[in-house]
Amino acid sequence: MSFQVGHYQDFSKATGCTVFLFEEPNRAVAAVRGGAPGGRETATLFPGNLVEGVDAIFFTGGSALGLSCGEGVVDFLRERKRGLRTPGGIVPIVAGAVIYDLELGEPYSPDREWGYNASLSVEEIIKEGTIGAGTGATVGKLMGMGKAVKGGFGKGRAKVDGEEIYAFVVTNSWGNVYHPQTGELVAGVKLEKRGIIPSPFNTTLTLIVFDFFLSREELLSLAGVVHSALASCIRPFATLYDGDTIFLVSTGKKKVNDYLALVSGIYESVEEGVLNSVTKATGLAGVLAKNDIIA
Repeated sequence: MSFQVGHYQDFSKATGCTVFLFEEPNRAVAAVRGGAPGGRETATLFPGNLVEGVDAIFFTGGSALGLSCGEGVVDFLRERKRGLRTPGGIVPIVAGAVIYDLELGEPYSPDREWGYNASLSVEEIIKEGTIGAGTGATVGKLMGMGKAVKGGFGKGRAKVDGEEIYAFVVTNSWGNVYHPQTGELVAGVKLEKRGIIPSPFNTTLTLIVFDFFLSREELLSLAGVVHSALASCIRPFATLYDGDTIFLVSTGKKKVNDYLALVSGIYESVEEGVLNSVTKATGLAGVLAKNDIIA
C-alpha cells in the first residue's frame, strides 16, 4: 500500500482516533454530505485551491473537541520533516473529521497526544471493529441511544485493471445498517409505531484511496458514487442529524479507462467496509454488537 494506518484508543473512555499517513505526493478532496459535520482542512482540499494533496488524514471521536488530535499528527510529521515546504519552514497538510461518541463510556475527547500516538502505532495488518476512531461508534439510533447497536471501523478492498481501491469507514450513523444485496437488517433497531427520535449526534466517516491516477476534479465527481454506495448500506443516510464526510485520495500514476469498473469497485469496497465496521465490532459500555438487533 502507498499509505500507513495507525490506531489509538482507550476502552474505558470509549473513544479513539485513527491516522492515515501518506508519504508520496497525491491528490485529495473532501466532500461533506451530512448536516452536522466537524472537520479540519476540508475546504483546503476543494479543487482549484493551492494545495493538492495531504500528508495525513485522521478520524477521531470526541466531537469537535477531538479535532485537537490533528495537532499531534502535525507534530509527528514535522519531526520527520514531512509536509509542504515553505520559506518559513515545513507545514504538514493534515485533514480530518470527527464523530460524536461522548455518550458512550466516560465522556472524553482525544487530544494532541492521542493523534501523535496513533501516528506512531502504524501496523502492517490493519485492525477493524471496536478500535481507533470506531471505538465509540454506534449505529441504529432511530429510537435513541438506549436501543443503539455497536458500530466501528471497517475496511474494504476492490481491484480495477490490476490496481487497488481501498475503503475505510467509521460507521456512527443515525440510520440502520442493511446488507446491500439482500436488504437484510445487519445492525440496528426494529422501528416501532410510537415514532422515531431525532438524534443530532451521528457521523459516518469514509476514506477512499485509489492506487491509480485520478485528478481532483475526477475525485470530487466520484464522491457522489461513494455517497450512493454508503446509502445502499445505511438508511437513512446523510440526514440533517449526520455529519457524514468523505475523503478521496489518488496516489498512483496509472490511469484506469474502464469507468464502469471503477464505479463497481467503489461500491464493492465501500459496502465491504460498512459491513465489516459493524460485524467485526465488539460490544462496549453496555452497547451490544455483532448483528444484535434490538426490538
